[in-house]
Amino acid sequence: MHALEKLETSRRKAPKKPAPQMSLDLWPDAVRGVPNAVLRGALFSISKRREFVKNELIASVEGHQIRFTGQRFNQTDLDTFEMLVHLARLQPLGNRVDFTAHSLLKTMGRGTGKSQHQQLHDEIIRLRSGNVEITWEALDKVYGEGLVKKYYMDRTIGRYVVELSPEMLTLYETGYSQVDWGQRQALTNNLSKWLHGFYASHAKPYPYKVSTIKDLCGSTSKDLRDFRRMLKTALADLVTVGMLVDWTIDEKDLVTVQKVPTFSQRQYLERAAKKQRGR
Repeated sequence: MHALEKLETSRRKAPKKPAPQMSLDLWPDAVRGVPNAVLRGALFSISKRREFVKNELIASVEGHQIRFTGQRFNQTDLDTFEMLVHLARLQPLGNRVDFTAHSLLKTMGRGTGKSQHQQLHDEIIRLRSGNVEITWEALDKVYGEGLVKKYYMDRTIGRYVVELSPEMLTLYETGYSQVDWGQRQALTNNLSKWLHGFYASHAKPYPYKVSTIKDLCGSTSKDLRDFRRMLKTALADLVTVGMLVDWTIDEKDLVTVQKVPTFSQRQYLERAAKKQRGR
């Protein structure tokens, strides 16, 4: 036997090393880990409209570009996505997440009637069928697929088996935030929920113009004055639930907020301050 043939034979006989398993961080049960790219734009908008779009450019902050094909997402879809990822963090991505519709609806604080079961099913369908393409310009990275890879449902007992793609780890490696689930559940309107996620993704939020926030959240309001009024109510809601300490809208229409940073965000701000003092 030639040396090359011996080498090929030994390679075939050698046990293959298992592929490394990719897992999300084990964040605490009281929060939901959400990619910053998902929170900083209109991918999950405040609108209740469910139009179908093709390769539509989605409003988002500078640094990444989002395109979407499918039926548009909103904040109720984000609730379901956050719960699915929260369950998936306990095992390697690509493994199956097993739950009953009843238990998931209860955890999300929803009713458990027929219409709520159908709503949940519709949300899982949208998350699987909608194609999300996110480009991080500085990193030259692109993520593109549905947020749910596949699902199976046993209708007799309302049991779901959902699979998330290992490639989703890319969304988290480029930055994610821990969203306080109790605070989010206490909020009752979509703009409040969107702002909660948006500001959760900032350790020290920049001032944003009212018109910019209107675009980023996907509002369909025709009148900026109407949106400004809704925005003030939503910001007050964030103070009520304990996320914000205070907020202002100045004469230039800039929205400035003072938030309560999370533990990890406080650590980040302290490191940044030390680095600044060391210069």
